[in-house]
This record gives sequence, structure tokens and C-alpha cells, in this order.
Amino acid sequence: MANNYYIVAIELSSSKISGAVGIETTEGMRILATASTPVDGFISKGVVRNVDKTSEAITSIINMLENDLRDVTIKKAYISFAGLSVHSIKSKVSRGFGEYIKITHDIIDDMECENQETFQTPEGYKRLQVDTQEYRFEGNVDYNPIGAPTKFIECNYLNIIMKEQFYKQLCESFAQADIEIEDCFSAARLDADIMLSNDLRRNGCALVNIGAETTTISIYSNDKPKMLTVLPLGSNNITRDLTAERISFAQAEEIKITRGYKSSGNESNGIDSETVNNIINARMGEILQNVRYQIEESGERVHHIVFTGGGSKLKNLKMLLEEFLPNFSTDIKPEPQLNLISESGINVNGVITTALYGLLKQGKENCCEDIMTQAQMEAQQNGEIFSQIEMEGIEERNDEKNKEEERRRAKEEERQRKEEEKRRKEEEKKKREEERKRQKEEEKKQRRSTIGSLFDFAKAWVNNATSEDENKEDDTTNNQ
Repeated sequence: MANNYYIVAIELSSSKISGAVGIETTEGMRILATASTPVDGFISKGVVRNVDKTSEAITSIINMLENDLRDVTIKKAYISFAGLSVHSIKSKVSRGFGEYIKITHDIIDDMECENQETFQTPEGYKRLQVDTQEYRFEGNVDYNPIGAPTKFIECNYLNIIMKEQFYKQLCESFAQADIEIEDCFSAARLDADIMLSNDLRRNGCALVNIGAETTTISIYSNDKPKMLTVLPLGSNNITRDLTAERISFAQAEEIKITRGYKSSGNESNGIDSETVNNIINARMGEILQNVRYQIEESGERVHHIVFTGGGSKLKNLKMLLEEFLPNFSTDIKPEPQLNLISESGINVNGVITTALYGLLKQGKENCCEDIMTQAQMEAQQNGEIFSQIEMEGIEERNDEKNKEEERRRAKEEERQRKEEEKRRKEEEKKKREEERKRQKEEEKKQRRSTIGSLFDFAKAWVNNATSEDENKEDDTTNNQ
């Protein structure tokens, strides 16, 4: 492993926490290490409920990954966010011009900045991601308007938000585990990027992930995300209802998976098929009816629905889809095929999900640091020189670190440039506002001056007229 450019991805769900480490090669992403640990209630409906226990689980994942890697220590990771409270809100920003002008990058950047500044995030929520949907001008819809002349342009944005407290609990769990969050991405978006074809996203489709505690619905049209929402319903609702028949949760889970809906024959555990079918029909029907409602309420034209997640493994689910979603074409992909390349002996089955794989593909920064082996430390203490192979490895790592430093520096310069541009725009806006205030004050002074002059003229005229009347009266008196 000469190229020590490691991407670390960690996914938290209601059933387990999974982690993976990979490196980008000419053949694709190579999986070097994987780990997973079950969640025992401290993450519920995708939300961290117990920070300490979640932190301990993350630490356990990190330790298992480092044991497979051996010669590196993990410092940071890419993570996905999902679960209850995650949803989307649309917003619009428009620009009007007095004449036809060509749309430039500066105009587009300025509109994005305005959306960042003016979007009213609901109280108690935090915006985590913004997707540009489409631009509208001259009666047309465009996705890349640079260079197009217009007098007016409008852009639609999709803002992904999450309860701020839930996000803080997620971040605190990683902070306690001493793992920096390099970046976070919507799990639904990661799933869609891998599972939905370009044709499906263009023509209008929905991706429905039925998890243990939640069901996530994301809608696409014209190749753009149009809606994201999470229902507080999952396949565990079926399992819990089955436990009411006086069986354990494990037995209920087994019945749900092995017997499923409208299965004939085996009626083990003392529950007859009719009871199992009624429970599954009621609970899965509740989920599917809510899915249909959310799609209809979105106002988007959806022709096809793809089902994934653990709940989509339910036996004979297709029968329920035909019953509750008769007007949609549907597809079930509980475990989509991923083009994985893994080291010998690394377990990827049941660990690498589409979201976890998507995180690895999104990774751009090295998440690990090399550590010195015991033999190397002893050699250094004895004043020995590293072998040629080790020196080559050190040089390669130094080159990689230099490249990483250059990337970080470029990223920081870009951030500073954007901040400077934002500051400049704010100063210009402030100057314009001050100029408008100054002009208004000047106009007020002019109006007051004009009114005062008119008042003085009227007063002089009245005084003059009164004086003439008095003179006339005096002349009349004298003549008499």
C-alpha cells in the first residue's frame, strides 16, 4: 500500500453503525477495512439518543478499522446524515435587469449567496445541504444559463434541513470519539446517485428506503432532486406487532423475514398465517399509503418508484405494492450490486451499503496519518538508517502530504476569496443603502426648504396685502 491516501466513511443507522476505509485506485475504490456494530437503542429513528454510548460505538468501529490497517491512525471521517426531522424546503431567488445582459458566473454566485443569507431556516433547525434545481428565464428552463442573454432570471433551490439539536448530538458523538467530521452528506442523496439511472431521474421517480425505524422518500424529476422527507415508520413496526402474539422480538423478526406476506405452509411459533398476513398488510400498508400521499402532495410527476432498505426484503412485497400503489410502476432493490474491489479477507457483505460506498466515493481528503512501527522506532533510536524501501515509502508519503497541503491551501484560499467577495458585496450594499439614505435626507431638506420659501412668500404677500388695505382705509378716512 504505497499510496496512503485513505478515505474513511462512517454511517449511523437505527440498526447498526458501519465503517469502511478505502483508497482510490486506477481500477476504482479499493476497500481496505470494514467494521460494524449493532445499535442497542442509543440511536432511534436515525437520531443519536445517547451521546456517550454512540461515541463508544464509534470508537469501537475506529479501533477495528485501525487493526485491519495496522500502520495508520484514523483522524477524521466522512459521515452521512439521515433520520427523523430531515426534510427539504424549496426557495427562490430572482434577478431583474433593465436591459438584456448575459448571465455570468458572478450573477449565479450572487444569487446563491442571497439564498444562503435570506432563506428563513425554521426555528430550531439547521440547514445542511443546498441543491440548485433549475433556472427559469425567457419562458425556458435551463440548468446551465451561463452566457444566455435575459432581462430576468429566477433560480429554484432545495434546502435540506435537520433539527439543530439532533445535529449537535451527532457531532458531539464524533467529538468525544476524537474523530473530526471532514464532511457530511445526505444518505438519501448518496443512495440515489448509485441506485437511480439518469433516465429514471429525468422522467420522474421516487426512491423509498424502508429502514428499521424510518422510511425515507426522495423524489427526482428532470435529473434534479425535488423533495426529501422522512416518515417515522419502519419495518420494526411489523416486528413489534408480531411480538404482541407472545413471542420474542427475535422470533418475530424471523417470521417477518422468512414467512413474509401471504406465504403458505410453515406456521411455526404458534402464529397462523392469517394473523401474520393481517399484521403485515396493516403495517406495511400504512407505510405505502403514506408514501403515496407524500408523492401526490409533492406535485411532481412520478412514474416509477424504487424500493430499497431492509424493509424491502419482506417476502412477497410486490403483492403489497400492487395492492396499495396500483398506479405506479415499481422496482425492489434491497441490495443493489456495487462494483467493489476489496482486499483479501475483508468482509463487505452486509457492511458496505450504498450510502457507505457513496461516502467513500465522495471523499477527497486523506483521513489518516501514518504511524511508525516498533521496528522503525528501534532503528531510529539505534541511529540506524531506514532501508531503501522504507525511504521510498517515506518519500511517497511526503509527496502525498505535500499534495494534500497544497489542496488544503487551495481550499483555504478559495474560502477566503469567497469571504472577501461576500464582504465586498456587503460593503457595496451598505454604501448603496447609505447613499439612498443620504439622497432621501437631501430630498427632505429640499422639500422643507421649498415649503419654507413658500411659507415666507405667502406671509410676505399677506403682510403686504394687509398693509395696502390699511393704507386705503386711512386714505378714505382722511377724504371724509
